[in-house]
Amino acid sequence: MTEKPKSLVHDYYGLFKEILGLRKFFRFVAPLILLLVISCISQKNKIYDSRIQEKEILTPAPQKSPRINGAKVYGVRPGKKILYRIPCQGERPIKFKAEGLPAGIHLNEEKGIIEGISPIEKGEYQITFVSENKYGKDSRQFKLVVGDKIALTPPTGWNSWGGHMVHVTDEIIRKAADVFENRGLADVGFQYIGIDDCWMKTSPEMYASRSENIIKKHASFNYDGIVGDIRDEEGNIIPNKNFPDMKALTDYVHSFGLKAGLYSTPGPATCQNFAGSYEHEKQDAEQYAKWGFDLLKYDQCSGGKILKKLKEENTGFQDKDFWKPMAEYLLQQDHDILYNLCQYGQEEPWLWAPDLNIQSWRIGGDLNHNVNTYFDQAFRIAKELREFSKPGQWNDPDFMYIHRIKDVKKMGEPSEEIPLNTNQRYQYVTLWSIISAPFFFSSDIQEIDDFTIGLLSNADVFNINQDELGHVAKIIRDNENETIMIKNLANGTKVLALFNRNASEEITINANWAELDLQGRQKVFDVWRQKVAGSKRDEISVKLSPNGVGLFILSKQ
Repeated sequence: MTEKPKSLVHDYYGLFKEILGLRKFFRFVAPLILLLVISCISQKNKIYDSRIQEKEILTPAPQKSPRINGAKVYGVRPGKKILYRIPCQGERPIKFKAEGLPAGIHLNEEKGIIEGISPIEKGEYQITFVSENKYGKDSRQFKLVVGDKIALTPPTGWNSWGGHMVHVTDEIIRKAADVFENRGLADVGFQYIGIDDCWMKTSPEMYASRSENIIKKHASFNYDGIVGDIRDEEGNIIPNKNFPDMKALTDYVHSFGLKAGLYSTPGPATCQNFAGSYEHEKQDAEQYAKWGFDLLKYDQCSGGKILKKLKEENTGFQDKDFWKPMAEYLLQQDHDILYNLCQYGQEEPWLWAPDLNIQSWRIGGDLNHNVNTYFDQAFRIAKELREFSKPGQWNDPDFMYIHRIKDVKKMGEPSEEIPLNTNQRYQYVTLWSIISAPFFFSSDIQEIDDFTIGLLSNADVFNINQDELGHVAKIIRDNENETIMIKNLANGTKVLALFNRNASEEITINANWAELDLQGRQKVFDVWRQKVAGSKRDEISVKLSPNGVGLFILSKQ
């Protein structure tokens, strides 16, 4: 059959249908495409608001269902007693399980506390922690490393010095343990509760020789029960009246699965003129172990004069030789005792301390009366000393002095607020987290408030500090108004920290992926607020308060 030719009318009709179709396309489909394009452009340029109001608590309250936190790796030496509390948030009671525990180590399923004796043979043990309550269940992989190194992640805890100084007592240390247990600090992973200076006695001779400076500092302090014999007939050091039973005290701390720290000096007197360990180092190490202490902060103080004399009398005598004996004596005890060296960064301890089995060392002076220099201390580690921070050995910029602390010039007076505003406090804690500093804080534990608890108990901030890679954040950009730092995590994600260095003005910081060595779309997680902040393809723009900070985890999508 022959096909009929199409008429002109038919052609116009077909064209009309095509035009009508295009009109429908532009009416219905094109606007959707346009909206999508606009949305992509606006999303790219959208500024994330990370401003912080005065005393604003960013950390959300923990959920009722279990969440296991803290380090994923833990080091213990062969054949040593072990004590480890599984950090876990969630409403109690929680039932715990630990699958893969080596022989000789057991779990208290109600408390989530691991105790026992570590294996004699060195090795790695893969363990699975499981926690469950009526609201849900959580599990986490954990590696127990039996070997020569402890402190495979930065040590964590609280120390009495900043908040209590000469007025430290048994009651205050027990109070700290109660705060860890009842206010959630133990549930994110804080471990050590440390007694600093002034737990010992002072001899009549030492008391009489006090300098005018110390007399002035200690005004209002009651020396009754403090002055007298500093050691018993066998040479054992005697605590003062404020610590009637050291073993009972450490037992109390250990009952929560926490650890106890103590303080001394290799000199004859501590910085506050109490009894030191001079010529009794071995005996003191054994005494600390019998009492049950798990950490020693060893402070130079009067030991500086002894060291100077030894170097003058013995050619070739070095600083490390002065600190080595205590390290050896601590190694001989039945459980691991962490060695925190405090000689203020003299003679570059980061070069020799790790070889002495010293786990952390101070890089400078006390920060409590120079708390506003927190950036300077953090940057020394991030710039000059970063290669010396790694699993088992840590640069220590001193404690996070947070909330209320005493004035070192007038220790008898009540504690006072630190001279840092809310945003600066968030900067302070953020920096200690990302530079892998020992995550220790010091404050008046009897006056600790909800804001400070929120500041310290953010599990995501804590977990960044405890990441097993131990990476010190790098400074990507730093100028008068802004600082950008990036930290690598063991799982391949990155932590981005943005700091507003301007004390009086809000600013917006733009960070692009090329600058951060990133590619592709990144999921952005706001760490302080514990919420997803969207996804970004090429860059992120963040608005910050004066002295503000934004902390994010970036993971590739």
